[in-house]
Amino acid sequence: MKHVMLFILIITSYTSVAAIYQWTDEQGITHFSDDESKPASAKEIDVKLTPPSIDSLTQSIPPKASHTKTTMNDKSVTPISIHISTPRDQQTIRSNTGDITVSATLSSTLLYGSSIRLLIDGITHSEQIEKQFDVTNVPIGTHKLQLQIINNLGKVIASSELITVYLHRFKAN
Repeated sequence: MKHVMLFILIITSYTSVAAIYQWTDEQGITHFSDDESKPASAKEIDVKLTPPSIDSLTQSIPPKASHTKTTMNDKSVTPISIHISTPRDQQTIRSNTGDITVSATLSSTLLYGSSIRLLIDGITHSEQIEKQFDVTNVPIGTHKLQLQIINNLGKVIASSELITVYLHRFKAN
């Protein structure tokens, strides 16, 4: 489609070429112009334009960028990673109301449009841009937690390790 549009543009510009004039000034310099305000000695010359071939135009198009690594200012961009800093794996949390605070550590700044998703037992609990999740009403028992970074297209671009926590109630003696 790009080639067809380019071809149409070339053909239409080819037919609308203005007249070209040539003259020599007092110093012996030859001038060419398409300006109507030319000296009386200027002669109209016949210019034959040959439109470029499609092959020559496509050879000048730069190759598409690789999707495997992107660069910014000639430096490689390191893929972002995420880690659950709290709670720790195999930690016992005592809370009668089922409160758990999950904190994330990122290897770099979260990109615009990206978010962090908290999964509890493989089910999405919430999604936000902050690195700390305050979860309430988690049932007592064993739970698996994981964090994911979601890009602006909704694709998972990084996942944390899967950790297990144990939620218990306080006991009165």
